Amino acid sequence: MNLPEASSPIRDKERTRRAILEAAQQKFTEQGAAASLAEIANAAGITKSGLMHHFSSRDALVQAVAQHVIDQAWAEVHAHIDLSENRPGKFTRGYIRAMTGGSDFITRLLNPTSLMGSTVITAELDSIYQRDAQRLNDAFAADGLPLARSLAIRFAAEGLTTAIGGPYLTASELALAREELIGLTETP
Repeated sequence: MNLPEASSPIRDKERTRRAILEAAQQKFTEQGAAASLAEIANAAGITKSGLMHHFSSRDALVQAVAQHVIDQAWAEVHAHIDLSENRPGKFTRGYIRAMTGGSDFITRLLNPTSLMGSTVITAELDSIYQRDAQRLNDAFAADGLPLARSLAIRFAAEGLTTAIGGPYLTASELALAREELIGLTETP
């Protein structure tokens, strides 16, 4: 007789860790640095000591959340890349699409009140952000567009993202700006 396989402790540990990261991300976004570990643990459905079992300190949790958010952002950008576009600017076009309304996660992430703007930057966090910045720079450099154009497009897209949902950018203006940025990736 075959008994149903019990879920492995490793999978439960990974699931719990992911639940903590998602709860912390939500609480940090809602409350900024004021979010307590007890509130995060409660939102994750575990005890504070359970949270501390996975993350030995608040700093360790913040660093893990920062990396988790960065990983999610990369996944969102890659989800918006059209693999049939086999010409220079493919990554940049995916980035524009993700930044300018194709991804609710990215829109929330670059909201001025998000985790990235509400956390005290430690040396460890700075290192995480520096690695991500280099990875992003490398991705744009490998995309085949001139550096100056790539920089202008990238930061324009990010600027549009911060304005989404505010009074200064309408949906039709966003669509118009998105199409202009996409067009800039097509011009020689």
